[in-house]
Amino acid sequence: MPMKLYAHPDNYKTKKALIAAKYVGLEVETPKGAAGSLTGKIPVLETEQGCIFSSTAIARYISRISRPVGLYGQNLIEGGFIDSWVEFCTHELEVPLSTWVLPVMGVFADVPEATACAKEDVRRALTVLDKHLLHNTYMVGHTITLADINVFCALIDGMQLVLDDEFRKPLGNLMRWFTLCAAQPEFKAVVGEVKLCTKAGAKKEAAPKKEAAPKKEAAPKKEAKKEEKKDANKDGKKDGKKDGKKEEKKEAKEPTPEEIEKAKKDKLKKVIKEGGKRGVEIEGAADMGGLQFFCTSVDLPEGDIDLLKTSMEAMNAKSDPSEEERKGGSGHVGKMIFSAGPTQLAIVAYVPEAKQGELSCEEWLKTVVGKFNGQVVSTSKSVCAAAVKTDADKGVFPLKIREPMILEANNFLRAKGLFPEDNDSDDDEMVFGDDDFPSM
Repeated sequence: MPMKLYAHPDNYKTKKALIAAKYVGLEVETPKGAAGSLTGKIPVLETEQGCIFSSTAIARYISRISRPVGLYGQNLIEGGFIDSWVEFCTHELEVPLSTWVLPVMGVFADVPEATACAKEDVRRALTVLDKHLLHNTYMVGHTITLADINVFCALIDGMQLVLDDEFRKPLGNLMRWFTLCAAQPEFKAVVGEVKLCTKAGAKKEAAPKKEAAPKKEAAPKKEAKKEEKKDANKDGKKDGKKDGKKEEKKEAKEPTPEEIEKAKKDKLKKVIKEGGKRGVEIEGAADMGGLQFFCTSVDLPEGDIDLLKTSMEAMNAKSDPSEEERKGGSGHVGKMIFSAGPTQLAIVAYVPEAKQGELSCEEWLKTVVGKFNGQVVSTSKSVCAAAVKTDADKGVFPLKIREPMILEANNFLRAKGLFPEDNDSDDDEMVFGDDDFPSM
């Protein structure tokens, strides 16, 4: 029997509970009704044992229903980290972001001074998140948790209405994480496709659009179309159809060999740039945390093994400290990198010569892909490559298996004593206060 959640269906706070329910396999209905009268407020989750109210309490309750899913972490300390980020999200992000977003939504009038302060507070909060996600795929641990769900849902309205291209530009790590969450089936089932804002503060004006086309003009337009059709068919219906097909062909024109070649070069350039930038990040993480090996993912190769190898080469390229924008520099760090595409997940492993006595590149890769029915396509002492094909019938999708495979790669290193047992960044140790901010 499904539980009933009485809440505003379009509110981002409601979405937190619904996404969590998708992960734990809980059936939740959102009927229209006045269950709020039981407590004097909504949202309210109606269970057989009684009612739970407050969106955070509901999301926490649902997250704890299935321990193996791990929405509340794999252990006590992860649970503590999750609580820290949930509190950070509530006080440091949701309050200022609501102050900025709600006037754009038309909920209340804009107060310029408050909006200006809110923008700076949002920028500070997102910078904290971006720095944390430099060394972490998810907010806590190696899988989606309630911390990810909370922060993602808090950002949805902002991402669609006010956080434009300019604002998002310096937040590369945050956007990589946001895109990753948005691609998960459980998130998509609740929020659908999230269309990112291109220009901040663009209000939706649905009403004027309805008035834009007066009824009186409708009839003349139809008549004009009929006349055009008659004129076009005077020389025969077949000719008219042929002309239409010619127009369609013009629109769906295939790219020329030159255009294809240019697109390939542009793609390669972007892959190298992404790899070079990630190399600098890996170098910094290794120097700061004493890591010898690092597992991560890149987006732009889109499952192409050759492009992923190129990305690895860009990561390992010798870095020039005098360059304005440094690239590469992580050739001394062993790596396994992953890239998800529509047809496969591509994996490339690299072990520098100095570390080949401690770890076999081929053994590392074969162990990881072997547990996911992947196929090794090339091997050498330094670089090996493999792929796991998409198999919808068996539920094998690149984005879905990528994080479990990264976890498997790290576990292999841990078993050999080549990866620290607890490699949390300094950001994880930050303590945020429990100041009581007003809820929006």
